[in-house]
Amino acid sequence: MILGTKIRKLRIQNKWSQEELAYKLNVGQTTVSNFESSKTIPDFLVMQKVCEIFNIGLDYFIEKDKMVFRELEVLNNNLPEGVLENILKRIELLEKSLPSEPN
Repeated sequence: MILGTKIRKLRIQNKWSQEELAYKLNVGQTTVSNFESSKTIPDFLVMQKVCEIFNIGLDYFIEKDKMVFRELEVLNNNLPEGVLENILKRIELLEKSLPSEPN
């Protein structure tokens, strides 16, 4: 399930309108609509508020990433030796090259 779908599911479970959630997040209703339709994704500060409002951990939203790592483990068994390690090292280098704080 993608992030927008999860936000929508949580909102509906709490019987809130998009306007009510928008108010709680201090964003516009259109912003919530864009999150839910995956037109945009919330920034980290908004995601923190989402987690606080719904009393959930951020890991609820990154479940798919866990599946990707499991799939990489399976893939590793079918790749020539060292290929997956090389991919993971390149990902790590890319992450390190990203700015640590937004401007």
